[in-house]
Amino acid sequence: MAVRLGELLIHNKLLSKEQLEEALQAQVIFGGKLGTILIEMGLISETILAQALSKLLKIPCAKPGELQNIPDNVIRILSPELAEKYQAVPMTLKGRNLTLVMANPHDLQAVDDIAFRTGYIVRPVLGLEVRLVLALEKYYNIKRTIRYIAPPKQVRQELDQLNQPIRTPEKDVKEEYLGEPGSEQVYPAQSPPAAPAAEATAEEDIEELAEEEVTLPEIGQTLVEVRSRDDVAEALIRYLAAHFRRAALFMVVGGQITGWRSAREGRPIPGFDAFQLPTAEPSVLKTVVDSQSYLLGPIPSSGANLALTSHLGKPVPGSALLLPLVLMGRVVALMYVDDPERNLAEYLPDLQALAAKARLAFELLILHNKILRT
Repeated sequence: MAVRLGELLIHNKLLSKEQLEEALQAQVIFGGKLGTILIEMGLISETILAQALSKLLKIPCAKPGELQNIPDNVIRILSPELAEKYQAVPMTLKGRNLTLVMANPHDLQAVDDIAFRTGYIVRPVLGLEVRLVLALEKYYNIKRTIRYIAPPKQVRQELDQLNQPIRTPEKDVKEEYLGEPGSEQVYPAQSPPAAPAAEATAEEDIEELAEEEVTLPEIGQTLVEVRSRDDVAEALIRYLAAHFRRAALFMVVGGQITGWRSAREGRPIPGFDAFQLPTAEPSVLKTVVDSQSYLLGPIPSSGANLALTSHLGKPVPGSALLLPLVLMGRVVALMYVDDPERNLAEYLPDLQALAAKARLAFELLILHNKILRT
């Protein structure tokens, strides 16, 4: 349906062929549906997307904002189990008619099952992906996947106005960095306050990353064979975890920096995937995104950097190395490492080579996807 949606938008002069191709490439990197990517890139509005999908699928689409204030008695019609199974949220109830917002409103089996279980006449409508995942979390506490931790800017602003539980770091924090991007950074001396470590979930069963020698050539071979963006992330974190005490990958999409993968002492860091930070918020992460170059040095214990060190957990890093992964002229991901027993500067060439291999792996995925679409 991705190509059909793009063709419809092009036919109606709402999108150019070049913009569609760029969006399809971004979809390979970030995942999600094409419509979500187009919104995040600012190429179309939610209203335009809703109209296009409604015309394409020949079914009504819930308007932006209609899922924000659904009465409790309507929400209770559908159990959390059914809501998660069918990716559906009840929106309105008029008499015996239940309007149900669904990810796939053409799933007649799901519609029949919900009608049978609830006793209502179900009227399915399409829900925009970015709105539906937020509604499922709001009303049924169904956790968003990493891909949707950071909704697009317009949606975040609406949620902030409604006091939704979207974490935002301190505002209007200004950091003054001494030195130039792409070289070792020196920061103003500060007395670092204690930063709370991210708490582990109760008895969380975390698969330990194997303690083994992992080489660049081996990771290169792995990256040649990847079939998804998550395969790339797993290969990168495997290498980083084998060489550094703590490592992390961040995704940069939709004006947000979000936690993607992590490792501390060979194990994923509990709660790291809940990290999010606007790219406009001053931090060491923003410095790397803006400069598109590496940063080596201490992390200031102030402002938005506290959110970073809190999610990384204790001990607070004395020095860290961050590198960008640049594709299509912009930073799409960040690599982070720290280790008090290693001279991080000595590992910079290897990590730059790793970033280059990852970039090529994404380009291969993009090419593979283009071949399938042609």
